[in-house]
Amino acid sequence: MKDIIRHIITFAMAFLVLFSTISFTVDMHFCGKHLVDFSLFKKAETCGMSAMMADIMGEQMSMDMDCCSDVHIVQQGQDDLKISFEKISLEHQFFIASFISSYIDLFEGLDKYVVPFKEYPPPLLVQDVVILDQQFLI
Repeated sequence: MKDIIRHIITFAMAFLVLFSTISFTVDMHFCGKHLVDFSLFKKAETCGMSAMMADIMGEQMSMDMDCCSDVHIVQQGQDDLKISFEKISLEHQFFIASFISSYIDLFEGLDKYVVPFKEYPPPLLVQDVVILDQQFLI
């Protein structure tokens, strides 16, 4: 059970580090107020309206009447993951060390066959009550 919990915590921490350091870009192309194309990792494709307007009306006129827009959202990941233990104050270091040592002791198991009365001898037998009353199990 202890190994299963350790593996679950290890995988959770690995995914936490992975998703906190990943960076991604979202590109969206709008034509008016309508979303035409959405792309997560590459540039979104255009609807072709600007090229068509340039052919019909010329370069100068198409720039004035352009209804298309591109939106780029960039999420930068975390780059600095190395935290120095010396930068933490002495009180925090003491708390972390005591917390880890007490947490490790929680999972230390007991022996399987613990006999609490092993060291105590049975009481002395003054009279054998079973023979005295003649009660036997058959």
